[in-house]
Amino acid sequence: MRRSLPILRRRAAARGLAVALCLLTATPARIRAQDAPVAWTKVTYLSGVMVYLDAGSKDGLREGARLTVIRGDVPVGELIVAYLSSTRASCSRVNPDAAITIGDSVRFVPAKVVTTATASAAPGAARRSSSDGVLRGRLGLRYMLLTPSVGSSLAQPGIDARLDGHRLGGLPISLTVDMRAQRSTYTNSDTNATARPGEQTTRVYQAMVQYTPDGSPLRLSLGRQFALALSSVGMFDGVAVDLDGARFSTGAFAGQEPDPSSYGLSNLTREYGAYVQMHHRPGQTQLWSLTLGGVGAYTSGQIDREFGFARLTYTSRWFSIYATQELDVNRGWKGLEEGSSTTPTSTFVTAQAAITDAVSLYAGVDNRRNVRLYRDYQNPEIVFDDSFRQGEWGGASLSLFGRLRLSGEMRRGSGGTTGPTQSVTASASLTRLTSAQLGVHVRSTTYDGPASAGTLQSVALEGTLFNVLHLQYTGGVRQSTLTTGTAPPRTIWTSADADIGLGRSVYLMLSSYRETSDTDRSLQTYVSISYRF
Repeated sequence: MRRSLPILRRRAAARGLAVALCLLTATPARIRAQDAPVAWTKVTYLSGVMVYLDAGSKDGLREGARLTVIRGDVPVGELIVAYLSSTRASCSRVNPDAAITIGDSVRFVPAKVVTTATASAAPGAARRSSSDGVLRGRLGLRYMLLTPSVGSSLAQPGIDARLDGHRLGGLPISLTVDMRAQRSTYTNSDTNATARPGEQTTRVYQAMVQYTPDGSPLRLSLGRQFALALSSVGMFDGVAVDLDGARFSTGAFAGQEPDPSSYGLSNLTREYGAYVQMHHRPGQTQLWSLTLGGVGAYTSGQIDREFGFARLTYTSRWFSIYATQELDVNRGWKGLEEGSSTTPTSTFVTAQAAITDAVSLYAGVDNRRNVRLYRDYQNPEIVFDDSFRQGEWGGASLSLFGRLRLSGEMRRGSGGTTGPTQSVTASASLTRLTSAQLGVHVRSTTYDGPASAGTLQSVALEGTLFNVLHLQYTGGVRQSTLTTGTAPPRTIWTSADADIGLGRSVYLMLSSYRETSDTDRSLQTYVSISYRF
């Protein structure tokens, strides 16, 4: 569903799902990275694929700048500034899979230095701000209506709530809550009668209390949470203990996996893990970390999976890399099945090098069998990229005049849901053409393989009026010349979106999405209003 609850998509039944994090190069600048002042801000609001920051042009942000999102002194994603006001910025995610949350720190090189204190602040200083002791968050109401050409329709009203509080009551206690509830009603389009009773769903994505004593490296987390240093674990219900030092960190956790369909409490699978990490000192411009750890998962008292892992991250002005490798330890029935004591699994590497301020090269490899993808938005283009995820790729991009970006990519798929494939993609983006921030993005992909072959083209037009109304139109077509798989021969989609910011607290979103294929047709309408406090 589009812009509905995040979707859990499983590629296989095995455990050890990983979240892909793509760390790219830092903000282009005509000064050396070691001489660049560093400033910090926070993520204050999330709306679909957009991320909002509590900083703007007066803080030194500029449109098109690349920003690094930091959590626990570890990079977790990257943003590109899309729209600016004097005190607020909205950004797009470089990698849609990055699990960015409200309260994350954001590091950037300001176009101008506002104050020396701001420029030299460290991530800890960014977290210790005037918002400490205050419970922040958002409340949202939304309504989605899906109307296919035949069959049943779906009406889905919902509510979501997000709460974040740091140093509540002056104590070293933080609170994080992220929950969403919806009611799905299916109606027969011919008889206008309810096909089956409405289904009430409440999902809790985070409900965590954290204790961090002043002046202590200890961080104790209790409740539903994400394992920050153990990305292969994902979400769990339990307790985590972390010790964060200036150069070294270590930690451990114990908990239970939530039910994969309802996200309810479950004691079926228990997980335990520990890690040790070396990383950069706070305030450094070159960000890096090396993490080693091990995880064990046990279902009904039996071994489900035991594995060790290594993760490397590095981000500087000219080069960045994110790499993970997992090694399964085969005991008991797994040793008999695999025929060896260890099995290398789940390799993921992505790297980018900036040759000049205008030219960059990138490459990567991904052989992970299982990936947990949280999607607030899906269309055939996103589904296509997900299905061609496994494999190797390489490409280059060229930036001109601060507004034009051209890129080309070649990808070889190694399996997954599509079998061995080859694809070539060319894309172009032209942004900030007028005072209304008019922009256009174009993509064309040709792919070929034994199970699927064809082309995919898409275009997006966007603009912002009065710094409060963001409009976007997106359209695309996928033409399959060989469809031994599940893709229809031809699929066309269009969408029109309007995001409206009223002051600094109220956000209104309107969206209409239409998808047509040779076998199906659907229209989806979505409206939401959120209040941030």
